Amino acid sequence: MKIILVDDDPLALEGISRILHWEKFGGELMGCATDGQQAVALIESQKPDVVISDIRMPGMDGLELAQYIFEHCPHTRMILVSGHGEFEYAQRALQYQVTDYILKPITRAKLNSLEERLTAIQQELSSDIPPWYACDEVLRTQVTDALHKGDMAAIGELFISNDVFSSLSQKRDVLGIQLLNYLFLYQDELGKDRSSLDAMRQKAMMEYWQLTTQQERLAYLATQYYDLMEYAESCKGEYTNPIVAYCLQSIQNNFSNSNFNISNLADTMHLSLSYLSTVFKNSTGQNISNYLSTQRLNHARELLQDASIPIRDVCFRSGYDDPRYFAKFFKKHTGMTPSEFRNLYAGGHLGQYSCEEQEV
Repeated sequence: MKIILVDDDPLALEGISRILHWEKFGGELMGCATDGQQAVALIESQKPDVVISDIRMPGMDGLELAQYIFEHCPHTRMILVSGHGEFEYAQRALQYQVTDYILKPITRAKLNSLEERLTAIQQELSSDIPPWYACDEVLRTQVTDALHKGDMAAIGELFISNDVFSSLSQKRDVLGIQLLNYLFLYQDELGKDRSSLDAMRQKAMMEYWQLTTQQERLAYLATQYYDLMEYAESCKGEYTNPIVAYCLQSIQNNFSNSNFNISNLADTMHLSLSYLSTVFKNSTGQNISNYLSTQRLNHARELLQDASIPIRDVCFRSGYDDPRYFAKFFKKHTGMTPSEFRNLYAGGHLGQYSCEEQEV
C-alpha cells in the first residue's frame, strides 16, 4: 500500500515516518511533502493509496488538498491531522469524503490507532479493487471518443453494461466519479470557463454522493451525459460544432509552435485524422491542414511588415523550423520571397496587404 506524508514541519514528517510500523499494514512510504502543491506533484507521479496530511499548512492547506484528491483521485484515501481548535474547520472535509482524523498531539496510542486504520484500509484495498483501476486510460479513451463523435449509442451501451451497473453499487464507487470527471474534462477541452466548471463539478459530485441506489446513480450519470451531448448536437454549426470549436482554438493557440501539427491534434482529441479532417471540412468548408498553413502564413505576413524583426525570427515565430523551407513556401503562395514582400511593403507598393487575399 503506497503512502505519502504531508506536513510543513520536517521534524513531524521524520517522526511519523520513523515511528510507524510499516510492515504491520504493508505500507510503503512513496515520499514526503511540506505543502499541498508538493503533495499534488507526488500524488500525480506516485498515485498513492493513502495520503496523511496536516490540515494547517501555508499555501495549499490540507483541506484544499482533500478537495483536489476528491475531485481528481477518487481511489486515494485521505487522513487529516488536526489540532483541537481546528476540529470544526476539519469537519468541512466531510464533503470531500475525509472520515479519518488524527488529533494533535500525536501520541503512541494514536499512532497505534492509525496503524489499525491503515491495516483496515489495506484489507479493503486488497479485497475490493475495482477492475477499472487497470484500464483507466482505456475507459477514458472510450468515453472521450464517444463524446467527440456525439455517439449516444456508445454511451448507452456503456451505461447498460453489467460491469458499470455492478460498480455503481460499491461503497467506494470509483467508476461513477471517474465518469463525472471525464464529462467535465471534456467540457474543459471545449474551452468552457474553468472556474465555472470547477463549481459545477463540485456540485455534481456532491449530488452524486448523496444518491444511494444503483438506479439513481445510473440515471444521474445518463442524464448528465445525454444533456451535454444533446446540447452539443443542437449547437452544431460553422464555429459551434464542439470538435471544430476546439480545433480552431487549438490552432489559434499553437500555430506558432513548429512541433504542432494536425496529426498531433487528432491524437489529443482521440480521433482519427481522417475523421477530424472530414468533420472540419463539412463544418467550415476548409481543409484543416490548409487552415493551419494559412494561419501561419498570415502571421508571417504581419511580422514581415515590421522591419525590426529578422526574417529568420519571422520564420520561427510563425511555426516554421527551416528558414529555407519557409522562404520557398512563402514564395509559392504569395509569388514573392519574404525579403521581396518586406521591401515592397516598406516602399508602399503593397498598401494594406490583406492577409486573406490568397488561400493556402
